[in-house]
Amino acid sequence: MALLTPPHSPSHYALKSTTRAYVSTARLNLQHYLWKDQTGYLLHPDIPLSNTALKIADVGTGTGIWLIDLAKTLHPTTQLDGFDIDIADCPPKEWLPPNVQMHELDIFGGIPQHLVGVYDVIQLRLFQVVVRDNDPVPLLKNVLKMLKPGGYLQWAEYDMTTTKTILADPALSASDLDALPAFTQKLKQQDARFGKQDWIPTLPTTFAQAGMIDVTTSRHAPTTSSLPYQLDVFLLTYEELSYKTLDGMADEQGAKLRKLIEKASDEARQGVAWAMERVIFVGRKAEATVENRGVGKVVNSKVINGRVINGRVMNDTDSVAVRASMTSSRRSKRERLLRVWKRLSLGGGVSGRQNSFSRDTHEG
Repeated sequence: MALLTPPHSPSHYALKSTTRAYVSTARLNLQHYLWKDQTGYLLHPDIPLSNTALKIADVGTGTGIWLIDLAKTLHPTTQLDGFDIDIADCPPKEWLPPNVQMHELDIFGGIPQHLVGVYDVIQLRLFQVVVRDNDPVPLLKNVLKMLKPGGYLQWAEYDMTTTKTILADPALSASDLDALPAFTQKLKQQDARFGKQDWIPTLPTTFAQAGMIDVTTSRHAPTTSSLPYQLDVFLLTYEELSYKTLDGMADEQGAKLRKLIEKASDEARQGVAWAMERVIFVGRKAEATVENRGVGKVVNSKVINGRVINGRVMNDTDSVAVRASMTSSRRSKRERLLRVWKRLSLGGGVSGRQNSFSRDTHEG
C-alpha cells in the first residue's frame, strides 16, 4: 500500500523513494507472500465467496499483488478493483487478469458517488503509518461508504503491542535493532505518525461503534523460521523511511537512521529478530443504517417495543408500524376467541367443541 503524508498526493509518500522504486515494490510483494504464508488465507474463511458476481475492492493496493493472487482463486466473473493514490507500482493494465482493474483514489478524500455502496468485500492492510492522530475513524467511514449493506470489511495489521525480541542464542545482543523504534519515536514532534499508535487492538470496538455487526478478530503468531524474512521487510521499511521522509529533516536524521539499520542488520544475521502477531479484523456492514433509513437506532437482535427485531434499523415510522401491527394482531385474536366462546355457550358435544376451538385458533 502507498503510505502518505498530508496533503495526500503522490509527492507525499512516507515510503518508496522515487529513485529506488524497485526496492519498495520488492518489499511489498515479499510482505504479501509472508502474510499469506503465515495466515493461510487471502480472505478470511468467515467471508462467503460462493456468489460468482461478487465485487471486491483492495484499498491501498500498492503493487496490486493481493488482487492478482486472489483472482486465481475466484470465479472469473468476480469483479476485482484496486485503489491507491498512485498505481504506478501496479502492472500495466494489459498484463492484469481480465477481471482486475486498478484505479487512483485518495481514500481520505471524498468518495465518488459511483463508488458508494458498490462492494461486497473490501480489504485494508497495513495502514498503521497512514492513520493519523491515532484515529482510524475517518478512514473507516470512507471505506464503509463504498461497502454494500451486508458487505464485509477485512482489515489486517501487525499488532505492535505484541512485539517481542527473539534471540537464537541468549548471549546475543539486540541493542541496535531495539533502538530503531526509539529512534523514530523521538521524531513524533515533526511527524505525528511516529507517535503512539494504539488504535489497532481496539478496532473491534471501533467497528461496533460504526454500526458494524458480526465482528471477529483472528490472531496469527509468526513461525520462528519466518522471522529472518520478516525482519528484512521491516529493515527495508525503515530504510525507505530514511530516504523519503527523514532526509528532509534537520540534523541528518536519514543518514543516522541508515547507520543504525546497518548495525541492526549485522545483529540480525547472527540470529536476532522481532516477532509480533498479525491480526485480522472482519466485520459486516449492517443491512440498514441510520444514514440510509432515517432517524432511528441500529439494533441487532435486540428487543424493541416487546418484539425482537433482527439486524435492522428501527426508526420512528417503523416503531409506529410495529405497534399498529401488534394492536391489530391482538384484536384479531380476541375476535377469534369471542367466536369460540359464543359457539361453546350454544352447547354441543365435547368433540364438536374441541374441533371448533382447534379450527378457529389456527385461522389467520
